[in-house]
Amino acid sequence: MSNKPIISVIVPVYGVEKYIAKCLLSIQQQTFKDFECIVVDDGSPDDSAEIGKKAVEGDERFIFVSKPNGGLASARNFGLDHAKGEYIAFVDSDDWVEPDFLELPYDAILREDADVCMLGINYVDEEGKSELLVNNLVRDYYEKNDFLISDDTVTQFAWSKLYKKEIWDEIRFSEEIITYEDVYVTFRLLYGKKIVNVKKPLYNYLQRAGTLSRDIKPTYLQDRVAITKKQAEFVKNNNLEKKYADYILYTYLKTFIFYCSVKFARYSKDYSADIRKLKKEIDYQKFSFKNILFMIKREKKVGLSLLLFKLSPTAFRAFARFWFRNHAA
Repeated sequence: MSNKPIISVIVPVYGVEKYIAKCLLSIQQQTFKDFECIVVDDGSPDDSAEIGKKAVEGDERFIFVSKPNGGLASARNFGLDHAKGEYIAFVDSDDWVEPDFLELPYDAILREDADVCMLGINYVDEEGKSELLVNNLVRDYYEKNDFLISDDTVTQFAWSKLYKKEIWDEIRFSEEIITYEDVYVTFRLLYGKKIVNVKKPLYNYLQRAGTLSRDIKPTYLQDRVAITKKQAEFVKNNNLEKKYADYILYTYLKTFIFYCSVKFARYSKDYSADIRKLKKEIDYQKFSFKNILFMIKREKKVGLSLLLFKLSPTAFRAFARFWFRNHAA
């Protein structure tokens, strides 16, 4: 490994002793060789780090560091602070990547003089069987001016992308955000940048059996509120309010009220209490019947859901448990 590798791959590790070897071996087998892999042991309670070290023993490109447990955002920030590469990639430690995970996006960035390259994602089960292929619609991202990524043109995962390191100079993950920490940063990272896309699914995103959450994390609502406030702050700082007023309203109704209402309807153990908390956070000037009509015209399913939620949260819960069975709020 050179003293200054071209790419730094950051792998946070916590409680993944069953998966870590496969993850690190997939990075070791990259066709692009000039990288460092910073493996951040975030105070893992199991033998993940030791298993990882043994899997890639003797490969000096793999750097193992340890820190007290602080969560995923903290571990990623720690990796960013120690990265020496000109480019940054993230891999979650229960996932694995294809051999050209680094080579193809690096070539694309150089060829197009881009800042970020996005990759196709393969959702896989524990047996490695593909469940879903996801690609990014970069042209739509630009054409729709989807700068808050509320129109689902591109993915908001931190992983499955290669970045020029410099775009991280002023941005870090918020260690106060426990859920959807990627959502808090990705729209800011991508805004104003030149993005290219590799359609090939180079990142395998493991859907671990039994880990698809049926619970709501205690910080879920406060995290969503924080994300919404960060979006509003970003819009104001970039003078986007007037030009994109409809899109900003759409984003608020969809990514805050709609997502939260669906999440609570499907998974809440105390629905009435959670809805009371949500209602305290809603801006009712935005959540008006007039704006719900606007939403119905723009995205019918979301708009009708918001209408039912406004009229009767109880009725909405019964509806949402059936209709949004496959929706990841």
